[in-house]
Amino acid sequence: MSRVAIIGENSIEYIEKLLEIWNAGDCAVLIDRKTPLGTAHEMIMEAAVHKCYIEEHIFKKCENYLPTNIELSPFKCTTHSATVLKKEIYEKYRDNYSSNEALVIYSSGTTGKSKGIILSHYAISTNANAIIDYMKPNCNDCIYIVKSLTHSSTLIGELLVGLKSNAKLIVAPTIVPPRHIVGNVKEKKATILCLNPMLLSLISEYVIQNKCQFSFLKKIYVSGSILSDKTYERAHYAFKNIPIYNAYGLSEAGPRVAVQRDDCCKNNSVGKPIKGVELILVDKQGSPVKKGSCGIIHINTKSQFLGYISGNEKHKSLYHGWLNSGDVGYIDERDELHIVDRVDDVIVINSHKIYPSDIENQILANLPFNDCAVVPFKNGNRCYIGCLYTTNIEVKDIRRQLMNVLLPYEIPEVFFRSDFMPRTINGKISKNNIQKILQKEVRGRIKDGNYKR
Repeated sequence: MSRVAIIGENSIEYIEKLLEIWNAGDCAVLIDRKTPLGTAHEMIMEAAVHKCYIEEHIFKKCENYLPTNIELSPFKCTTHSATVLKKEIYEKYRDNYSSNEALVIYSSGTTGKSKGIILSHYAISTNANAIIDYMKPNCNDCIYIVKSLTHSSTLIGELLVGLKSNAKLIVAPTIVPPRHIVGNVKEKKATILCLNPMLLSLISEYVIQNKCQFSFLKKIYVSGSILSDKTYERAHYAFKNIPIYNAYGLSEAGPRVAVQRDDCCKNNSVGKPIKGVELILVDKQGSPVKKGSCGIIHINTKSQFLGYISGNEKHKSLYHGWLNSGDVGYIDERDELHIVDRVDDVIVINSHKIYPSDIENQILANLPFNDCAVVPFKNGNRCYIGCLYTTNIEVKDIRRQLMNVLLPYEIPEVFFRSDFMPRTINGKISKNNIQKILQKEVRGRIKDGNYKR
């Protein structure tokens, strides 16, 4: 077995190269086309890649930056719009349940360097089957793929699901405005749409403003990061008669872990475990927590990853060797899972636990914010809670509003308006970069002698 990298935009040719790698018995290393050249070089070398398929126009821009000791194979992308997957490509797909490496997926890198996650054919095939079990796609369905195929949720939860179930697949470029996505969904008669919270928010606003109607769309699945209550409510208002199911997972788990279904989609939970998955929430000592109490989510699944390309698991198992997700959540009275935050993001002040996602939820619910991120950060030995936001509002007005909904110690000490929200190449908010921005802001205020709490 060799590792073969692919760098390119979503396309028919991209999928053909992926299947070619698998059918040759090799492992596909998926590198997002937006990855900085230096980082892509590091990933290729770290994964000991033997060969790299790279989209032709990308190759022309960066051939001098890629390793010279591997075979570089440029390929043409003939379509740059939403395209139906041809029947011949379905015929190239072969079911595989071996323990051999199938994929190396790079993590989102929200808090630092991306890690190469190794998944076996057995893991991704088993997980795709469990997704089919609840999604129930068939040959009359049409899945519209708009997120990058370098994401595990897209490649396994959409592409692999479509190939296995023989559902019609529409492959679309990833960087297009909401009007194009909505137009294609309607034109191509898509029945299933999978989005991340950011895309769901953008598309929902477009649908509301333009009073769009959908004749064929049957259901929407949303995953990738925590869904805010504001986006949840706006999406349900936009797609009034179309079910929206929130889902949860992580690449290390193959990736899908839990999802809402018809019997558990009445609030902003992520539903219940999918087929073949067990969950338990524990404290830092590994003892199970009571229902309704926050705990660290541990997962027992046959789709667990094989390991990382380099380094060890950041979060050691606290419960019988089950996968420690690094996420904090709780189980409600309906036995539905709610995601609260990442373990690393929890802030402790005077023995009080503060969850940044809760603060973000309150800010988005009570202020006309389009986007915000709350993070802990340090300046010297001093710890702060900071908020980066993108709306033009005076800080004094923000504080006045938050005094009515947050406890004094929950209100961020530092607010900073930015023209953009830093994101990783996978589209997730880059908390690492936000911390650096806020640190720089505080140092500047202290230097100028005008720092105020």
